[in-house]
Amino acid sequence: MSSHFDAAASKWDHDPAKVERARVTAERIRELPFVNRNSLVDFGSGTGLLGLQLKDSFASVLLVDSSPEMLRVAREKITEQGITNVETCHGDSLTDVVSRHSAITTLMVLHHMADVKAFFTEAYQALEPEGFLIIADLAKEDGSFHKHMSSFSGHNGFDTEELSEIAAESGFRVHSAERYHEIVKKGANGEKRAYPLFLFAAIKQVLP
Repeated sequence: MSSHFDAAASKWDHDPAKVERARVTAERIRELPFVNRNSLVDFGSGTGLLGLQLKDSFASVLLVDSSPEMLRVAREKITEQGITNVETCHGDSLTDVVSRHSAITTLMVLHHMADVKAFFTEAYQALEPEGFLIIADLAKEDGSFHKHMSSFSGHNGFDTEELSEIAAESGFRVHSAERYHEIVKKGANGEKRAYPLFLFAAIKQVLP
C-alpha cells in the first residue's frame, strides 16, 4: 500500500476535494475541548494536509506516515513555509511514536488498517491522560468506494457504535461521534455517489 501512496504523493495536494476534506476536518478538530495542547500526532499524515493546519492549535505536531514520498512532500512544505513546530516520522504504527502526546488524529487512515483493536491499544499507550483520539473516516459502505484498487484489503468503512465498543474496551471514554462531511465519487457510467464521513473523538481515561 505504501508504494501506491508513494506514487501519488507528488500530485496529492492537487486534488481540491482532498484539500477541502482536510480543511473541514481541521475546523471540527479545533472545536474539541482539549485538556492539553502540548503535542499532536497526525497518524497517516500523508503530505500533512491535516496536520499542518493544526500547527497553531498545538505546541508541536508530529506527522507520521509509512510513505517516504508523502513525508518528503510534507517536509518541503514545512521548509518552504518556515514552520518550526512540525516534524515528520516514518512509521507503520503508533509504536514508532516515542513519548506521550495530547492528541492523535487520523483522516481516512483507519479503514486501511488490518487490526483496529491493536490501533486503539497503541493509541492509548501513546496518549497523555485525558488525551484525545480523533478518527475521521468512512461510514460503513458496500465496498464500492475502493473497487478501483485491486490491492485494497482493508475495511469498508465503520459503524461508530462498533468503534465505541472497541474504544471502551481499550480504556477510552467516547466524547462524540457524528457525520460531518462526504466524499462524492463518479462511477463508470458517470453517476455520482456520496460517501459520508464521520468524526469520532474519544478521551483516554485515567485508570485508578
